[in-house]
Amino acid sequence: MSKCLVYYDEKRATSWIGNAAGEVLANELKKNKGFNIVNASELRQKLEDAVRRNEAEKYVVVFTRDVVPHDVFDVIDENNPLTEVKTDNMRFRVPNIVKSPDSSLLMKFIYNGGVVVWLGDIPFWYVTNPKDGMDKLELWPHNSPFTILGTVQIFPNSTQPAISMHKDFYEVCAYPSQRPVLYPQNYVQNIKRSIIFRKLKINKCDDKLIPLAKTIAVIGIPNPWYLSFPIILPNGQVNGFQLINILDIINTITKVTIVESKVIGGEAKIEIPLSVSGSMAGVSISGGKETQVIKETAPNKLPIYLEAYSSWIKCIGRGLFIRLWDYEIRLDKDGNATVTEEEVRGMARSIKSLLKKLGIKCSKSLLHQALFKFK
Repeated sequence: MSKCLVYYDEKRATSWIGNAAGEVLANELKKNKGFNIVNASELRQKLEDAVRRNEAEKYVVVFTRDVVPHDVFDVIDENNPLTEVKTDNMRFRVPNIVKSPDSSLLMKFIYNGGVVVWLGDIPFWYVTNPKDGMDKLELWPHNSPFTILGTVQIFPNSTQPAISMHKDFYEVCAYPSQRPVLYPQNYVQNIKRSIIFRKLKINKCDDKLIPLAKTIAVIGIPNPWYLSFPIILPNGQVNGFQLINILDIINTITKVTIVESKVIGGEAKIEIPLSVSGSMAGVSISGGKETQVIKETAPNKLPIYLEAYSSWIKCIGRGLFIRLWDYEIRLDKDGNATVTEEEVRGMARSIKSLLKKLGIKCSKSLLHQALFKFK
């Protein structure tokens, strides 16, 4: 049995998950699904204990507020959380990062076997301000064009509704995916093999990504998405701006390598398109001296239709990061409702069902234990 926690803290910021929606989800997980609600301070204590006792694999944490709390993602300078950078036309708030994400308490927890369930906005895009927990600082854009989890985040002009890739394992109703990701195909793994890994308690699954739901994303022109962020020098100084064209990143990932083989003195000519991984298929031809010319081509910057992943599981060390429902989750009370209360309760059921199919069962909450003992 796992110790299942649900993070909900009204004193910490949230992004796409509304206050009312997060509260309903947290209470539903507590009431009927065997979870215990913890605030940011309590979560930090639980994770510290789990890592210190080498018991992280016994814990699951569902985040019902989608700004990671600095209490567990402790990478920001607590005394001087940010630097303001001004240009002629723009102003940036740049987090003062004092250590790598890998060294944070939350990532240590995952590396050592912990399971995290995340929904709503992009994981780790925001971190709460140590000086004001209701303030959120943009973390990820100021560090890398890739996410902390190693995925390529895309911001499509439009997408098809997300659909389940494994209807017998994780069936989802179609929903409007807004922040799907790309991942190298040679590191994408089938869910069935992953279940075997989990049940046999194999320590790791080699940094694989396990798709649960996919969408078709459209990157449009003539205005591709640009990521602009200050470059932070080792001495803490800010030095100008760097533009990253997301299409350049995608083109690099989808670049095709061609091996052109020619037999001198003969008539044979073979062209073999290879996968992104760069693996090569050899062909033996007799009758002359063979030469090979390697060519690389990249798609031109026309609209690109990409299979992207909306819900997925990432194997990290001995743990799992489960990403679900990449869109705004708001009730009427939150304003601009995107879901109903019944849909939120259904999310709680789906989370527990998914965990169960991964071989993860929640131990009864303290309340349930007390009621059972009383009976």
